[in-house]
Amino acid sequence: MGNSSGGQQGFVRSLVDNVYLFWLILSLPALYILAQFFVLHGRVPFVPLTGEISGWLLIVTMMITPLMLLVGPLPWLKSRRRYLGVASFGYACLHLFFWLTGANLGVLLRSFERFDILVGWIAMGLFVLLAVTSNDSSVKALGTKWKALQRWIYPAAVLTFVHWVMTTDKIAWAVIYCLPLMVLSLWRIARARTRMSRV
Repeated sequence: MGNSSGGQQGFVRSLVDNVYLFWLILSLPALYILAQFFVLHGRVPFVPLTGEISGWLLIVTMMITPLMLLVGPLPWLKSRRRYLGVASFGYACLHLFFWLTGANLGVLLRSFERFDILVGWIAMGLFVLLAVTSNDSSVKALGTKWKALQRWIYPAAVLTFVHWVMTTDKIAWAVIYCLPLMVLSLWRIARARTRMSRV
Protein backbone atom coordinates (compact mmCIF):
# COMPACT_ATOMS: atom_id res chain seq x y z
CA MET A 1 0.00 0.00 0.00
CA GLY A 2 2.81 2.36 0.90
CA ASN A 3 4.57 1.87 -2.43
CA SER A 4 1.27 2.22 -4.32
CA SER A 5 0.42 5.46 -2.52
CA GLY A 6 3.89 6.80 -3.08
CA GLY A 7 3.71 5.90 -6.77
CA GLN A 8 0.38 7.65 -7.18
CA GLN A 9 1.70 10.74 -5.43
CA GLY A 10 4.77 10.71 -7.64
CA PHE A 11 2.63 10.42 -10.76
CA VAL A 12 0.38 13.30 -9.67
CA ARG A 13 3.45 15.37 -8.81
CA SER A 14 4.97 14.70 -12.23
CA LEU A 15 1.75 15.92 -13.86
CA VAL A 16 1.63 19.06 -11.69
CA ASP A 17 5.27 19.85 -12.49
CA ASN A 18 5.01 19.06 -16.21
CA VAL A 19 5.60 22.31 -18.08
CA TYR A 20 4.23 20.92 -21.36
CA LEU A 21 0.97 19.92 -19.69
CA PHE A 22 0.75 23.40 -18.18
CA TRP A 23 1.17 24.95 -21.62
CA LEU A 24 -1.44 22.56 -23.05
CA ILE A 25 -3.95 23.70 -20.42
CA LEU A 26 -3.17 27.35 -21.20
CA SER A 27 -3.63 26.61 -24.92
CA LEU A 28 -6.96 24.76 -24.70
CA PRO A 29 -9.17 27.90 -24.83
CA ALA A 30 -7.18 29.16 -27.83
CA LEU A 31 -7.56 25.82 -29.63
CA TYR A 32 -11.31 25.87 -29.00
CA ILE A 33 -11.66 29.47 -30.17
CA LEU A 34 -9.58 28.92 -33.31
CA ALA A 35 -11.55 25.77 -34.14
CA GLN A 36 -14.79 27.73 -33.77
CA PHE A 37 -13.50 30.48 -36.03
CA PHE A 38 -11.77 28.55 -38.81
CA VAL A 39 -13.57 25.16 -38.83
CA LEU A 40 -16.93 25.26 -37.08
CA HIS A 41 -17.75 28.90 -37.86
CA GLY A 42 -19.36 29.21 -34.46
CA ARG A 43 -21.09 32.31 -33.13
CA VAL A 44 -18.53 32.94 -30.42
CA PRO A 45 -17.82 36.52 -29.22
CA PHE A 46 -14.22 36.18 -30.37
CA VAL A 47 -13.00 39.71 -29.64
CA PRO A 48 -14.35 40.15 -26.08
CA LEU A 49 -13.65 36.51 -25.11
CA THR A 50 -9.98 36.58 -26.10
CA GLY A 51 -9.58 39.99 -24.48
CA GLU A 52 -11.07 38.73 -21.22
CA ILE A 53 -8.87 35.62 -21.17
CA SER A 54 -5.82 37.79 -21.76
CA GLY A 55 -6.91 40.07 -18.93
CA TRP A 56 -7.53 37.16 -16.53
CA LEU A 57 -4.07 35.73 -17.21
CA LEU A 58 -2.48 39.15 -16.78
CA ILE A 59 -4.23 39.58 -13.42
CA VAL A 60 -3.01 36.16 -12.20
CA THR A 61 0.52 36.93 -13.42
CA MET A 62 0.65 40.23 -11.55
CA MET A 63 -0.88 38.80 -8.36
CA ILE A 64 1.94 36.30 -7.83
CA THR A 65 4.55 38.74 -6.45
CA PRO A 66 2.29 40.46 -3.88
CA LEU A 67 0.90 37.05 -2.89
CA MET A 68 4.43 35.83 -2.19
CA LEU A 69 5.06 38.92 -0.07
CA LEU A 70 1.83 38.23 1.81
CA VAL A 71 1.91 34.47 2.38
CA GLY A 72 5.52 33.48 1.70
CA PRO A 73 7.26 31.51 -1.08
CA LEU A 74 5.12 30.10 -3.87
CA PRO A 75 7.75 28.30 -5.96
CA TRP A 76 5.29 26.53 -8.28
CA LEU A 77 3.53 29.76 -9.23
CA LYS A 78 6.76 31.76 -9.35
CA SER A 79 8.34 29.32 -11.80
CA ARG A 80 5.29 29.66 -14.07
CA ARG A 81 4.81 33.41 -13.83
CA ARG A 82 6.63 34.04 -17.10
CA TYR A 83 4.54 31.37 -18.87
CA LEU A 84 1.33 33.03 -17.67
CA GLY A 85 2.56 36.41 -18.89
CA VAL A 86 3.44 35.02 -22.32
CA ALA A 87 0.05 33.28 -22.51
CA SER A 88 -1.65 36.56 -21.66
CA PHE A 89 0.23 38.18 -24.54
CA GLY A 90 -0.76 35.33 -26.85
CA TYR A 91 -4.45 35.83 -26.11
CA ALA A 92 -3.97 39.59 -26.56
CA CYS A 93 -2.60 38.82 -30.04
CA LEU A 94 -5.68 36.69 -30.77
CA HIS A 95 -7.84 39.55 -29.47
CA LEU A 96 -6.17 41.93 -31.91
CA PHE A 97 -6.38 39.41 -34.75
CA PHE A 98 -10.13 38.90 -34.35
CA TRP A 99 -10.69 42.66 -34.08
CA LEU A 100 -8.73 43.21 -37.29
CA THR A 101 -10.79 40.59 -39.15
CA GLY A 102 -13.86 42.78 -38.59
CA ALA A 103 -12.18 46.11 -39.33
CA ASN A 104 -11.53 47.81 -42.64
CA LEU A 105 -8.79 50.37 -43.29
CA GLY A 106 -11.02 53.26 -42.26
CA VAL A 107 -11.93 51.64 -38.94
CA LEU A 108 -8.28 50.84 -38.32
CA LEU A 109 -7.16 54.43 -38.92
CA ARG A 110 -9.99 55.91 -36.87
CA SER A 111 -9.12 53.60 -33.97
CA PHE A 112 -6.06 55.77 -33.29
CA GLU A 113 -8.40 58.73 -32.76
CA ARG A 114 -10.53 56.88 -30.20
CA PHE A 115 -9.13 57.02 -26.68
CA ASP A 116 -10.68 53.68 -25.66
CA ILE A 117 -8.92 51.92 -28.55
CA LEU A 118 -5.74 54.01 -28.50
CA VAL A 119 -4.90 52.96 -24.94
CA GLY A 120 -5.27 49.35 -26.13
CA TRP A 121 -2.77 49.97 -28.94
CA ILE A 122 -0.28 51.50 -26.51
CA ALA A 123 -0.72 48.62 -24.07
CA MET A 124 -0.19 46.14 -26.92
CA GLY A 125 3.02 47.90 -27.94
CA LEU A 126 4.33 47.64 -24.39
CA PHE A 127 3.36 43.97 -24.19
CA VAL A 128 5.22 43.25 -27.44
CA LEU A 129 8.35 44.76 -25.90
CA LEU A 130 7.89 42.74 -22.71
CA ALA A 131 7.10 39.51 -24.57
CA VAL A 132 10.14 39.59 -26.87
CA THR A 133 12.41 40.09 -23.85
CA SER A 134 10.69 37.42 -21.73
CA ASN A 135 13.32 34.75 -22.29
CA ASP A 136 16.55 33.60 -20.67
CA SER A 137 18.73 35.12 -23.41
CA SER A 138 17.24 38.57 -22.83
CA VAL A 139 17.62 38.21 -19.06
CA LYS A 140 21.35 37.48 -19.49
CA ALA A 141 21.87 40.15 -22.15
CA LEU A 142 20.10 42.95 -20.28
CA GLY A 143 21.35 42.07 -16.81
CA THR A 144 20.01 44.43 -14.16
CA LYS A 145 18.19 46.43 -16.85
CA TRP A 146 15.86 43.50 -17.47
CA LYS A 147 13.93 44.02 -14.22
CA ALA A 148 13.60 47.73 -14.94
CA LEU A 149 12.21 46.91 -18.38
CA GLN A 150 9.75 44.38 -16.96
CA ARG A 151 8.32 47.04 -14.64
CA TRP A 152 6.64 48.51 -17.70
CA ILE A 153 4.05 45.79 -17.12
CA TYR A 154 2.43 48.10 -14.55
CA PRO A 155 1.57 50.99 -16.92
CA ALA A 156 0.67 48.39 -19.56
CA ALA A 157 -1.73 46.76 -17.10
CA VAL A 158 -3.33 50.11 -16.22
CA LEU A 159 -3.84 50.89 -19.90
CA THR A 160 -5.29 47.42 -20.42
CA PHE A 161 -7.75 47.94 -17.59
CA VAL A 162 -8.81 51.34 -19.01
CA HIS A 163 -9.27 49.75 -22.45
CA TRP A 164 -11.25 46.88 -20.91
CA VAL A 165 -13.58 49.11 -18.91
CA MET A 166 -14.19 51.52 -21.79
CA THR A 167 -14.96 48.85 -24.39
CA THR A 168 -16.97 46.27 -22.44
CA ASP A 169 -20.68 46.23 -21.74
CA LYS A 170 -19.92 44.38 -18.48
CA ILE A 171 -18.06 47.08 -16.57
CA ALA A 172 -18.99 45.70 -13.16
CA TRP A 173 -17.50 42.30 -14.02
CA ALA A 174 -14.30 43.90 -15.32
CA VAL A 175 -13.90 45.74 -12.01
CA ILE A 176 -14.66 42.57 -10.02
CA TYR A 177 -12.04 40.61 -11.97
CA CYS A 178 -9.42 43.27 -11.27
CA LEU A 179 -10.39 43.87 -7.64
CA PRO A 180 -8.12 41.22 -6.05
CA LEU A 181 -5.12 42.62 -7.91
CA MET A 182 -6.06 46.17 -6.93
CA VAL A 183 -6.33 45.21 -3.26
CA LEU A 184 -3.01 43.35 -3.30
CA SER A 185 -1.32 46.23 -5.14
CA LEU A 186 -2.58 48.78 -2.61
CA TRP A 187 -1.40 46.53 0.22
CA ARG A 188 2.02 46.22 -1.44
CA ILE A 189 2.33 50.00 -1.83
CA ALA A 190 1.29 50.55 1.81
CA ARG A 191 3.78 47.89 2.92
CA ALA A 192 6.62 49.52 0.98
CA ARG A 193 5.83 52.96 2.42
CA THR A 194 5.71 51.56 5.94
CA ARG A 195 9.09 49.88 5.48
CA MET A 196 10.59 53.09 4.05
CA SER A 197 9.28 55.16 6.96
CA ARG A 198 11.09 52.85 9.40
CA VAL A 199 14.44 53.33 7.68
